[in-house]
Formats: sequence, C-alpha cells, structure tokens
Amino acid sequence: MSTYMKKNRYRNLKNVIMLGCIMLVASSIYSCKKSGENTSLAGETMVKINLQGVAAYGEDEIGAVGQKQGSTKVNAVSNAADVQEMSIPFGNGTSIDVVVTNNSTAAVKKGLVASSGAKAAIPQVTEKPLDNGVKYKVVVYDDQGNYVTEKTYSYGGEAAAEGIVLDAGKTYTFIAYSTNSTSTVPAINSQGTLSSASLDNISGDLMYFTSKLKLNSGVNNLNVVLKHRFSQITTTLSMDANMTGAITKLENAVFKPSHSSANLKLSDETLTYNELNDAGVWAQFPALGIGLRTVASTPSLLIHPATSAGTLKLGTLTIDGETKSNLTIPNVKINPGQKYDLKLNFKTCTQDVTSNGLNWSYPAVTVNGKTGIRIDGVFHPSGTTISKSFTAPAADYGFVFDITELDNAFNMEINGVKLAKNEIQFEVGASSAQNIQFLDGSKYAGTNVETGKRIDQVYNMQGTAANPLIKLVISRTGKVTMFGSKTNGGPLYELVLVKGNSFNTFPWGSTQDNAVKVTQLVDGRTIIKGVGAGKKKIPCS
Repeated sequence: MSTYMKKNRYRNLKNVIMLGCIMLVASSIYSCKKSGENTSLAGETMVKINLQGVAAYGEDEIGAVGQKQGSTKVNAVSNAADVQEMSIPFGNGTSIDVVVTNNSTAAVKKGLVASSGAKAAIPQVTEKPLDNGVKYKVVVYDDQGNYVTEKTYSYGGEAAAEGIVLDAGKTYTFIAYSTNSTSTVPAINSQGTLSSASLDNISGDLMYFTSKLKLNSGVNNLNVVLKHRFSQITTTLSMDANMTGAITKLENAVFKPSHSSANLKLSDETLTYNELNDAGVWAQFPALGIGLRTVASTPSLLIHPATSAGTLKLGTLTIDGETKSNLTIPNVKINPGQKYDLKLNFKTCTQDVTSNGLNWSYPAVTVNGKTGIRIDGVFHPSGTTISKSFTAPAADYGFVFDITELDNAFNMEINGVKLAKNEIQFEVGASSAQNIQFLDGSKYAGTNVETGKRIDQVYNMQGTAANPLIKLVISRTGKVTMFGSKTNGGPLYELVLVKGNSFNTFPWGSTQDNAVKVTQLVDGRTIIKGVGAGKKKIPCS
C-alpha cells in the first residue's frame, strides 16, 4: 500500500473519531439540559418558582370570576359595603352592636415576571405568607391548551427545587393552586387539555393563581401570588367597657349557608358549588375558663356564592350572668374570595342614678425641707393620705368611675371595703412600685405590645368625659373591672393588678345607699379628676 493511501486512511479514521466525540459531547449537553441543570443551548429555558405569599381578592375583582351553583350562574353582590353595621336587641337592657368588616384589600396584581437575569423585585403582598411546608402545585399548558407538565412544591423549599424546563420563545399558561395543606395537594381532573381540566370536590382553603407568559432564553423567574377562592370569617365577641361581668358560656356557633365543596374550572375559573352543608360551618372559639370579656374564633371557611343572607347562630351564650339560646345574627353579606371580621360588641343600656365629681389638683410644695401639698392652707406631706367621701344611692347595675386625669395613684372604699389591697400605683419611679398593667402586658411608661411604641407616664396623659383615661366598673355583684387608655382620649383596654396587689369584691348595695370614699396617697404633685355614678339598667332604644 502506498504512503498516500495510508495517509488518507489515517485522515478518514481521525475524522470519524472526532465526529464521534462531537456527537457524544452534544448528547451529554442535551441530556444535562433536559434534566434542568444546564440551559445554555438556544431553544430551551428554565422556570424557577417564587411563591410570594397569599392575597385576597379586591372588591374590584368581585363578579369578574364566574360562579355557578348547579348549572345556574349567580352574580356576585355588586358594590357590597366594606363595612356592614346593625344593632340587635339581646334583652333585659342589653343590645349587640354588629360590625362586619371586609378585610380584603386591593389584590396584588399578578406578579408573573420573566427574566433571564436576577429575580424581579417582589411586590407588596397583602396577606401573610404560607406556613412553611404547605404544598402547592404548578401546572403548565402550552398555547394550544395542551397539558405539558406539572410540579409539586413545598413552601419554603423553592430555592433548592429544580426548575421546570420548557421551550424559549413559546407562550405557556401557568396555574398554581393549594388547599393550604402540608400533606396533600389535589389532583386535576381531565388535565389533558385546559378546556376540560378542573379541580373537583374541593372542601379545603382553595387558593389559586393563573397567568400566561412568553418565555425568554435562560432562567425565567415565576413570581406567584395565590388568592383565596372561598370566604373566611373571624368572629369576635367583646363587652363594652361600661358592661360588667364576663362571657362565661359560648356553645354551638354556626354559620349558614355553606356548601360541602366546590369544583373549579381551570380555563375560566368558574366555581360550581356542590350540595349544601346542612349542619353549617362551626365558629371555633378557645376555652373561656372562668370567663373572658373578649374572645375571638379561628377563621371559619365558607364555600358559597355571593349572598346577602348569611347568618351566625349562637346556640347558647351566657354573658354577664344572663343566658340566651339560639341567638341569630342575620343578613351578613358574604362574597367568595373575601376575608371578613364579624365583631359582636355587647353593651348594657344604663342611666346615672346620681353622679359625684372629683376635681382636685394640688402642686408639689416644700415646707421645712419636706415635699407635699397644701390644701386650704394645711400642709400634707408626701406619704399621707387625702380623701373625699360621698353617698351613691342604690343602683341595680353597679357603679362606674371615669377618671380624666391622674397623678399618680389612688384607691377607694365602698361601704368600708377597699377597692384594692394596696394603693393602685400607675407611675414608674414613684415612692411605691408600679402595680398595674394592661391585660396584654403593656405598661404605662413602658412598651405598647400592640405597636412596639412607648406609652407615656399616666400623669402626662389626659382623657375626656366621652373617652376617659381610666374607667373603673363595679358590677351589681361587687366585682371590679378596670380599663385604661394608651393614648390621650384613645380606646380603653382592660387593666390588671400585679406584684401582689388585687381587687376586692365589694358588698355593693342595689337596694340601699352605698358609702363611697376616694383616697389618694400624696407623692409630690397630686391630681385626680373624674366623675363617679351609680348605674341603673334601662331598655335599649
């Protein structure tokens, strides 16, 4: 064989080997791309999921989503008020102020963003994120409505999850949904085409997101905000500050109407409601113990089209010693996808039997090196007690003392029994230790647990006749409840005694006069301004 022929055979063999290597490398790269680990070749892209949280529908979206009950289309209640108010008689001089507030703010716009670079900025989410581990599914359809793929995620684990590999330059419909469960996520029925696909017999907290997106080359970030499709209602029972006693029994609280489940059509988000839940939906409340003045339920999930005829029925309710059965709160407006607060504030209607004012304000003075106050020319050094006495006629609903200014402590006696074991000290840094605080743990001259801001010293604050700084309520049975404001003229919050101090129970006279004495320990400047009045029950108008 000639040298020329040998060289040609060598070149051909070399070319075959090189071509084989190239094909092997290309095959390896293609395999990596299909596994989602490499998207460098043109024509493929990876979608990474970023679930931002959950938002409720805004009022402007009500009615934009189809709703069906059986085969009949039901229009949403249009322009439903954000706040519903009514008053319901409770009997025997007591009424209920009912306020239903729609807590659904304007929804976050669908945050579906495609980019080949860093993640897009995350918009504000109107509601809390999901709890870690909640499962949700992302399903993909192509531009012809054909099923492409799906992937199940656990919230909080998206960063470590592989992306979804699709074709760059194509438009896809992305659907994300969850029932707020950490264990399961329902399967789609007839998922082969978008037009036939549905979620059937959903009885959990259905949350849903959908949008179309044309994909760019490289990594695309899918920012998802889920939205509730059913209604949630949180119910709170509270007692007006002028009302005595507590809520001691609350049983069989049920919302109606509601359906047992619903079906969601993926192509147009139409809801079809299945059979009615005849038993209704329970409002679950915590244990009352010896009694509470405010109690709130966990959210109740209602599966129902828009209605103006929702009801809450309280099977048994005992409040301030009175028991009612089968009390119904009627005409509650409910729209799907909305979150509501239903607040029932109980109040007793009273009139003053008599009233007596307190209005002393004594600046600090120094006499012979001692600090105190001077009353009608008489010096009272710090550490001594001043007082005022008056008679409160018999009253069948106890006694209320409204204080508009205080510096810095006080006590009382009713028929010879002290209001509290020790002087009630509001100030921090006085001659005695502060021994009163708010029920939530907030303190005067301390931190407001609600806001994280500071509450001022009590002597720097003022109330009004309508909004007192301190309210003392003595029930017809002699039980004491005290309230205070955290701001000038602000709302009242329950107060409790601490550090060994405690309220006594008074022998209050509902059929005979009561001797009342207000006392104050002098500690420099000494102020107490307010009005005390016996209370008599009257019918609510």
